[in-house]
Amino acid sequence: MYQEILIATDGSELASVAAEQGLAVAEQLGANVHVLSIIDDGSHSGGVRDHRRDDFREAVERVADSAAERDVVAETAVRNGRPHREILAYADEHTVDLLVLGTHGRTGVRRWILGSVATSVLRESRRPVLTVSTTATDIPRRFDDVLVATDERHGADGAIDHGIALAEAYGATIHALYVVDDTVSRLPAVLEEFERQGSRATATVETRAATRGLDTIRAIERGVPHSEIVEYADARSIDLLVVGTEGRTGLDRLAFGSVSQRVVGSASVPVLTVRSVEER
Repeated sequence: MYQEILIATDGSELASVAAEQGLAVAEQLGANVHVLSIIDDGSHSGGVRDHRRDDFREAVERVADSAAERDVVAETAVRNGRPHREILAYADEHTVDLLVLGTHGRTGVRRWILGSVATSVLRESRRPVLTVSTTATDIPRRFDDVLVATDERHGADGAIDHGIALAEAYGATIHALYVVDDTVSRLPAVLEEFERQGSRATATVETRAATRGLDTIRAIERGVPHSEIVEYADARSIDLLVVGTEGRTGLDRLAFGSVSQRVVGSASVPVLTVRSVEER
């Protein structure tokens, strides 16, 4: 499981909430944490950067103090540069297993739109990313119910593996959810085939979870995928959502996965986004 966890913070309330969740995960797993702040070179003059460095140093030290209270080993760093690039570079340099970020949950039509740093990290990271939104409640959470959104058509091995591993660490119940996207087709034969795919996909999760001694609840829903995933999580008091993203190239990569992005932006619980096995 995760041994080196990177928590990115700018000292804001949102970042502090995400940091608390990251520290709780580190404590549960016995992992070390790296607390990182980035001073954006492109948005501040030299004098402002010096002032911000003091602020960011205080921010990472506050998280490190919280880590010490949990007996979690913490390493801190403040860097200059483009935030998402420095986060990813640090993760490479320190062989980080998991990134933890705060995101700006929205309401209405723009609810799924994220902050630019989170969007860029989610789009480009080869590592799993745990995001905590402003809409998240009861943070830090213990992960007693873990929802793995699976899709046989696109493959979800990475999400399944990480979801099951975290569930095992917490002794959690797995919820394997497949959403039949009924906006693709209304033809009964097509929808029935999608449901057969969903049955196979959720059965795969159940079989793999059983090898770890975990209980699985299987579900197939119809509707708009991201909406159904979030609604299922809300209705069943899910503590963690696990979603995969294909990590394609070109224009598809710029979106990083519309379902994943919308889930991250609208969920009221932490979301673990995992790149597909083929892409990592």
